[in-house]
Amino acid sequence: SATAGAMAGRYDLGPAWIWPHNHRVLQMARALDLSVVEQYATGKLVFEARDGQIRRDLDHAPMAGALRLAGGLGGLVERLAAGLDPARLLTGQRVIGIDGPAGALRIALRGPSGAGTVMARRAALALPPRLAGALGLPEDQARALSAVPTWMAGQAKIIAVYPGAPWRAAGLSGSAISHRGPLVEIHDATAPPAGDTVLEGALFGFVGTPAAVRAADPAGLIGAATDQLHRLFPDLPAPTAVRLQDWALEPETATPAVAHPPAGHPVYGPLRAQRSLEAAGIWLAGSEVAPEEGGFVEGALAAAEAAAGSLLASLSTAHTSA
Repeated sequence: SATAGAMAGRYDLGPAWIWPHNHRVLQMARALDLSVVEQYATGKLVFEARDGQIRRDLDHAPMAGALRLAGGLGGLVERLAAGLDPARLLTGQRVIGIDGPAGALRIALRGPSGAGTVMARRAALALPPRLAGALGLPEDQARALSAVPTWMAGQAKIIAVYPGAPWRAAGLSGSAISHRGPLVEIHDATAPPAGDTVLEGALFGFVGTPAAVRAADPAGLIGAATDQLHRLFPDLPAPTAVRLQDWALEPETATPAVAHPPAGHPVYGPLRAQRSLEAAGIWLAGSEVAPEEGGFVEGALAAAEAAAGSLLASLSTAHTSA
């Protein structure tokens, strides 16, 4: 990933939108006193054909009705973490292996100061199944987990920040679809202004080039994306900051399998391997095993809800047996 310039606001570099039916996310946002705002969708859609022809007169708002959290979805994580006992949080530590019998799991960690081990009776893994499958689990379980693709893990986003949001004054929504690229889908990412004037506007786009091509020349990609935004939106000034976030390069999100991403949204849900894992004291709690909305933030909460219910039931059973 690469950055140029400084941003005054906070912008989503991963998941960005909430939909009205995402009741878990919205309920949590209300409980944590986080502001929900509507995605800006007023104005015309821009379309760029493969041959470079551009239209700016389309009455289509692909993200109308979508919602965002003011300050970004990271606010959910920060508010939740603030409610936990700091002594029970280990940050900057990567889980590199899990073994041992149920009730005496050895969780191997690696951090800036070296390797370590945490002992646990049970473990809940809120991470993609493909990453869980690489933690030294039995071969049949690891194979089943590794076969589950991680939605959007191979994607990249570019955020460009500008003084003001001149596309709005030009009657454009900030949304664009391009068959030329490198950005294939673009939307307004401007933070809600404190007053009536937008001091810092932002556009973000999904990158359409493959992960290997992006990794070979990130600076060139940023330059090409910035040039594209100038083609699409008239009178756009030079950006004050540009950020590329390539999730395919994040080892806590992606594996080399992102070189062959799924053609469409996978069908997610609980896995057969979860039963044997839970018998071994390990629960899966990532979005890809959610009973609904798998792959999305709403699915992450649904998966955590299901895992917590199952784990608490196991604790109750164990207590009754004792």
